Amino acid sequence: MTDAEETFVEFDRHGEVAVIRLNRPQRMNAMGAIMLGQLRDAYRTLTEDDDLRVGVLTGTGRAFCAGRDIKEGAEAGARLQDQATSANTDLFMENNSPKPLVAAVNGYAGGAGFYLGTRAVDFSVAARSATFQIAEVPRGILHGWQTGFWMGLGRAAAHELAFGMKVSGQRAYDMGLVNRVCDDEELLDTALAAAREIAAMPPEVIRDNRTLLRRIAPAVPQELVDAALELRLEIQRRRGDGDAEFLAARGAGAAAARA
Repeated sequence: MTDAEETFVEFDRHGEVAVIRLNRPQRMNAMGAIMLGQLRDAYRTLTEDDDLRVGVLTGTGRAFCAGRDIKEGAEAGARLQDQATSANTDLFMENNSPKPLVAAVNGYAGGAGFYLGTRAVDFSVAARSATFQIAEVPRGILHGWQTGFWMGLGRAAAHELAFGMKVSGQRAYDMGLVNRVCDDEELLDTALAAAREIAAMPPEVIRDNRTLLRRIAPAVPQELVDAALELRLEIQRRRGDGDAEFLAARGAGAAAARA
């Protein structure tokens, strides 16, 4: 069976709540072009179904979402800016779904998956086994300096993320990155309970509160954005996009460990 024939995003209804499940565990639910298209379709179904009020997003296997499918990008020889995730940033970098979203973060959430489970949703629940990371940092891509600012975190937490450090589910809750932390076996039930509580509220109030919350969210000053872009491009000129180098280094490290 080819990727084009597989279902990488599952959609189930639980009364007024939809459960959207990333189902590509063999690749740690990494975002490739097909999976991104199916996720967009799932969000469209949630939006257009008047019987659904809230969506819950979770993953299958040991990862919530490992971010970009770097193997897909490396195999295609595509530049970072030409890969599928770069054309679909609204799915994981922006909270612009017409209906509220709750993330149930199981396992690893890195790179684009980090934002999919935090910034791109309204409410986040983390399993104790969850791990959050700005995975671009170890891959040699300049990112993460702005994440703490976006998420309203303190200095210590912002530095942990900017340095590419892995953050546990409990630490994510303690720093204010997620709303709840729970035992792994309680993850989906906890997320569904939160979603149902939101669904029970007057929809027009929830809608307008979400709009106003987005409007008061802080924006990074444009001069910093411009400066960061120049620095990022300079790193890419020296290192490449980072994917091929990261995969080569990881392969070399694995081979050394086996020797």
